[in-house]
Amino acid sequence: MTRPRTWTPRFLLVATPIALLAAALAASPAAAQRGDIYVGAYYGLADVEVRSSDAFDQVIDGDENALSYEVGYRFHRNVGVEAGYHDLSKVDGSILPCAEGVPCSEVAIRGKFAGLTLAVVPRFEVAGRVGIFAKAGLVTWDTNIDDPGDALDVAVDDLDRGDTIFGFGVDVRIITGLSGVAKWESMGDIELVSVGLRLTF
Repeated sequence: MTRPRTWTPRFLLVATPIALLAAALAASPAAAQRGDIYVGAYYGLADVEVRSSDAFDQVIDGDENALSYEVGYRFHRNVGVEAGYHDLSKVDGSILPCAEGVPCSEVAIRGKFAGLTLAVVPRFEVAGRVGIFAKAGLVTWDTNIDDPGDALDVAVDDLDRGDTIFGFGVDVRIITGLSGVAKWESMGDIELVSVGLRLTF
């Protein structure tokens, strides 16, 4: 019923400016130090409010659990670049499949969201074990729309789109190489609050 799409080519297109910026910063004299690679896994709550003004007037609106995974490279003490994958649970929504001369009634749908991000991440230590960070970059979402009641006989458009991501957070070192992280992120029509662990090599 849905039309599968892929966001990988679009993600590569929008990621190019961030990759070029990271390369330029890494080549600067201030970056002449050993870099740190880190990975993180996070669990959180996503607030989703997505509306499409197409013929179906699709609306996906709700709060759902989310899992996020990130890998980053800190090429300077205060600057890094980070790629992430975000997996949201299915979020309930509705559409109005109207046609000329036909009464409209809402039909329940569900949206399954998955996103790729690429961001520049400045970070500053504020205490011996505590750091604060921000992020700014790009996100591209792939959203598969399901019709749980099999009420539609037509294809429903998936709500795929690209947007910007920005956010901020705090990390606390637990032991050497392992930190606890809490963060807030905004990705267009989606806001995400999450906590997790980050392992630095």
